[in-house]
Amino acid sequence: MTTIRQILDQKGWGLIVLSGDQTIPQVAEFLTAQRIGAAPVVDDHGGVLGMLSERDIMRFVGEFSDDIKTRTAADMMTTVIAACTPESTILEAMLLMTNKRCRHLPVFENSAPVGMVSIGDLVKARLEEAEFEVASLRAYITS
Repeated sequence: MTTIRQILDQKGWGLIVLSGDQTIPQVAEFLTAQRIGAAPVVDDHGGVLGMLSERDIMRFVGEFSDDIKTRTAADMMTTVIAACTPESTILEAMLLMTNKRCRHLPVFENSAPVGMVSIGDLVKARLEEAEFEVASLRAYITS
């Protein structure tokens, strides 16, 4: 079973992060420029305070209307976040995402954030696993 460590070894380790004082328009522009759907909000020491996603922003657009321009990442972030470790399996991470209704998981090792995986990363890795299994079974049957 593929682990999150194996996914990050292919995808790359590290995080693209937001600061709590970035305004929502700045966050939206940043997420778009980075081509990502979410990022952790960190304090001055790199500690994760929460997560902010495109989905969070859209949820608040209707609620705050024009006021959203003055809101910050700290105002709108989700503070109770789901996370995994490099040793978590794809299926464990998928189950966590399903139960917590999120599409991005920060990865923590020894209490430090070391990476991020999305549902797309997990689906891609699971499909690769399934393709390998099918190819292995075909090779076994035909040999």
